[in-house]
Amino acid sequence: MNTEFQSKASLMSARRLKLRFRRLRKDGKMNIKRSIAFMLLASFLLCVLFGCESGSGFAPEYPRVAIIIKGSESDFWNDVKKGAYSAATEFNIDITFEGPENEEDYETQNKMIENAVYRNVGAIILSAIDFEKNAPAVRKAAEKGIKIITVDSDVDVAEKELYIATDNYSAGQKTADVAQKLCGDKESINIGIVNYGENTENGSKRLQGFKDGIKNIKNARIVAMISISSNAQSATAGARKLLEENPEINVLVGFNEWSTLGVGTAIKELGVKDSVCGIGFDNNTECVGMLETGELDTLIVQNPFSMGYLAVMNAANILSGKKTEHEIKTDVYVVDRSNMFSADVQKILFGFDKYK
Repeated sequence: MNTEFQSKASLMSARRLKLRFRRLRKDGKMNIKRSIAFMLLASFLLCVLFGCESGSGFAPEYPRVAIIIKGSESDFWNDVKKGAYSAATEFNIDITFEGPENEEDYETQNKMIENAVYRNVGAIILSAIDFEKNAPAVRKAAEKGIKIITVDSDVDVAEKELYIATDNYSAGQKTADVAQKLCGDKESINIGIVNYGENTENGSKRLQGFKDGIKNIKNARIVAMISISSNAQSATAGARKLLEENPEINVLVGFNEWSTLGVGTAIKELGVKDSVCGIGFDNNTECVGMLETGELDTLIVQNPFSMGYLAVMNAANILSGKKTEHEIKTDVYVVDRSNMFSADVQKILFGFDKYK
């Protein structure tokens, strides 16, 4: 059918409808109430099909999950965030992601938990700063029916659905094995430890695993230990202090991203990379650079992307009534200069989104 014919046909139809409307109105046969009802029904159907301009309309409401982490400045937490948002997109979960400015501020964390309760979220995913002091706020949330999932660092609460983390005790033991491998030929292995968050569950387990592992190494001893705040300045100052006050130290260990950054930076600033072995955790970009240049000798690399992804995926399952495991252990990888340039390890160090 050509365009000209279509236009003429449409015009004729419109004229016929107009004439019919006039006749109906003239004869009094137009039922006004029925017309109004028809228009309202039509408006409703259009709103359903195409959405209302107000923005609320009939858009689906997704389950809401609050993710509350220990800090917001590290590469580790950025990778957790990427994993969480990846799962949120896949499983249609509405998430918020926040943490205090420093990783010792459990009080701000508790306020964030209280705010999540006020917002009536379905679940809270928490990495607890303090194993005990975060517990009361978490219990109150659980009492309100909010599902609790802990990730990376646990809290002293029984009313939780799931804990997702590295096997931190085992990771501590792996660190002891690395110390023996690096310095086993030395007459004595004199160890300095830069730890973090004395009341943080994951740090305590890593330290205990390391101490138990060192007991099996006859020529190894812990010379000195210091606890730092989770920031680069505190970590570097603490690591330097250990080395300057204990020149016999030939192995310096950090148990999280910040303490590892401090270990590598102190070794670099003091120029002792040939006499001190640096061992640390995580894949901070600067730390990976110091692994290449020799200030750090080995990194115990976790899988934070997986932690974030699994936490949100399991939150979706729990909120839909599905059963989940009570505990999930994520992998760790021992990375040194002998394997850091392999394709698989590059993906671990830099993330699948960065590695091309």
